[in-house]
Amino acid sequence: MTYQELSSTPEFQNLHPVKQQILKEMLQNGRLTTPEALLPKFMSINQELAKRNLSFTKEESTLLIQMIKDTMSPQDQQRVDMLLNLFYR
Repeated sequence: MTYQELSSTPEFQNLHPVKQQILKEMLQNGRLTTPEALLPKFMSINQELAKRNLSFTKEESTLLIQMIKDTMSPQDQQRVDMLLNLFYR
């Protein structure tokens, strides 16, 4: 998914502008993200949002993870799924 595709969705348009910016940056940098770096990066983003009294909803988090996975190889996508399963047990 490109930023242009994402920004045209109703889900994106309903987001707080700070969240929109974060998703834009994540999409632009997603190709550099390894499965192992995804969770710490995601946690860092959540900490930054918390400083601004914001947080991602479960749906927004799912969208963010899916965006990043879309830039990964099938093998890396499987690794992300495995890590998420461990995290959300």
